[in-house]
Amino acid sequence: MTVPTSAPADVPLPAQPRSHAVMWVALLAMVLIVAASFLVGARPASLMFAAELGVLAFVRAVAPRPGPYGISARSRGFDVAFLAVTGLVMATFAITAPAAAI
Repeated sequence: MTVPTSAPADVPLPAQPRSHAVMWVALLAMVLIVAASFLVGARPASLMFAAELGVLAFVRAVAPRPGPYGISARSRGFDVAFLAVTGLVMATFAITAPAAAI
């Protein structure tokens, strides 16, 4: 009796387990941002949120497939573009909004 050393081509290999660390760090950052919005103000908290979106876009761009759990929704390009553009728009709104508006 021989034991096969490799899987046949039609049998999928098991997926690598995904780390939940990025999701938990992002959640912790959100808690800190909400606390900062009450303690420091809305404008700095909005800029912190925009920075977090930029960091998540970078992490999604450089992380190996299938991507970090919690921030991988679609294709890599879509996720990176969505996070980066949303972060830039959020930063623009935070900087350009009148002080009375926020």
